[in-house]
Amino acid sequence: MNPKKQKYTPRERYKARWAYVFLAPWLLMFLIFYAYPLIYGTIVSFTNYTIGSMKWIGLENYRTIFTDYRFWRSLRATIFYMLIVMPLQVFVPLWIANTIQAYKRGFNTAVKLVAYIPGVTCSVALVLAWRFMLDPNIGFVTSFLKKIFGARFSPFNTASTAIPIIAVLIAFTNLGATLIIYSAALNAIPADYYEAAELDGATRWDQLTKITIPLLQPTIVYVFITSTIGALQIFVIPQLMTQGGPNFMTSTVLLLIYSAAFGDNKFGYASALGVILFLITAIFALIQFRITRRETVEY
Repeated sequence: MNPKKQKYTPRERYKARWAYVFLAPWLLMFLIFYAYPLIYGTIVSFTNYTIGSMKWIGLENYRTIFTDYRFWRSLRATIFYMLIVMPLQVFVPLWIANTIQAYKRGFNTAVKLVAYIPGVTCSVALVLAWRFMLDPNIGFVTSFLKKIFGARFSPFNTASTAIPIIAVLIAFTNLGATLIIYSAALNAIPADYYEAAELDGATRWDQLTKITIPLLQPTIVYVFITSTIGALQIFVIPQLMTQGGPNFMTSTVLLLIYSAAFGDNKFGYASALGVILFLITAIFALIQFRITRRETVEY
């Protein structure tokens, strides 16, 4: 026997209609700027698309990608960026937010303001300042290292030094936003929990591991997944710092997409790269979501 159909009052139906009205602009924007480009880009990935011509070539772009050394170097660099950026963006802001929580409100605000400034500063201005400081000839950082090691230091000549430096710069540029998210989540935890823990003789470490981290689990999951997605889509700072050099060793997949589309005029090839990047990002996000959700359930 089928369950009875739920009945809605006239007022509830009226609210539901207005809900659809308010959601309609967002849905329209989503269809135009997200769904349509995704579908159209997937179709273009099966073509040899250049300005003025479009020819169906099937899976040829994908076969070319997997034999292209530029893709494998860019993918390797992207993974290295992610492995450095993700822990810094997840755990450093958490440590700072938990540390400043014990201080007065004014000090809290000042720390968050200082941490947030790089995130709202023009990336071009930041990169110019960093490049000046790290310049092998006139940069004061490299001059200081030269006095210590007795040799000129050029950090962007090899991927082993360029990738960690760029990754650290990216992580600390985005630190402020994550710090504010953690601070808001910490403020939502009742102070009674910590007071009761102190009465029971719990140390600061016990409070962190037994109270703070379990209650912040949903926030940590959110930051963890968004940081991973952002790390896989790094573009601006590597483009401005090294342009992917030397020989694509510091490039990213997104930077390679830009180069293929607007440098080589191969929009079909760039679209295929975009589809692969989308699949890689979705796989990483899905794996992380499942792992962290399982851990959340255990808590």
